[in-house]
Amino acid sequence: MSRSTVLLAGLASLLLLTWITVAVRHVPIEADLVQRVKQALASYAITGLTIEADGRELRLSGEISRHIDPGHVATIARQVWGVRSVDVDELRQRSSMLDADDPLSPRFDVSRIVRLGGDLSNPMDAGTCQRTMARLAAAASVRFEAGGASPMLESYAVLNDLASVAYQCPQAAIVIGGHTDASGDRNANLRLSQARAEAVERFFYLAGIPAQRMQIIAYGDSQPVAGNTTAEGRAANRRITFDVRPVR
Repeated sequence: MSRSTVLLAGLASLLLLTWITVAVRHVPIEADLVQRVKQALASYAITGLTIEADGRELRLSGEISRHIDPGHVATIARQVWGVRSVDVDELRQRSSMLDADDPLSPRFDVSRIVRLGGDLSNPMDAGTCQRTMARLAAAASVRFEAGGASPMLESYAVLNDLASVAYQCPQAAIVIGGHTDASGDRNANLRLSQARAEAVERFFYLAGIPAQRMQIIAYGDSQPVAGNTTAEGRAANRRITFDVRPVR
């Protein structure tokens, strides 16, 4: 065997060994990259995504909250050392807070709930509190996901305002009433009104209103304020009411 043949055989063996080494290490390197990206996203409370790595290129898929921009997710992932590019085309923003398995069990985006606290130098009396909450509720009704008890995100602003007023009358009890329209089964409407009133109570509690200051009443469709023959009338009947009572 000539010397050149031996050299070529040696070079081929070295290349083969190098390729095997790279191939063996490739999978652990990708797994480590995926794990570090998951940890980075989790630090921003972004979890449950599928992350696939092809070398240093990542592809993310799954569902994210509708207030999180996919570009923000990509920026977080790209900041992880070793990541070259991030594809987020398969990320979907959640369109609803509705719990598909139990629609009457409310979900909340706690980051949007304003936490109340501190001493009050000029608390409201029950009458002022009642009028203020009634005005707020009339100006912007609390809306829920269709068929469920999760407040829609666009209603968080009025819920935060209502909770702030309730907090400013510490010597008053807040009776939260749930109402529905007359569509469907009456017992189902009663359960839905109960669940929605409880959702508002839970929102207020997360905002800082003591549970002992609140009471729930489920009215179902028993107290309509408009006719149920039109969409406008049914929408008016689906509402949350507040009765502020002095603590005796």
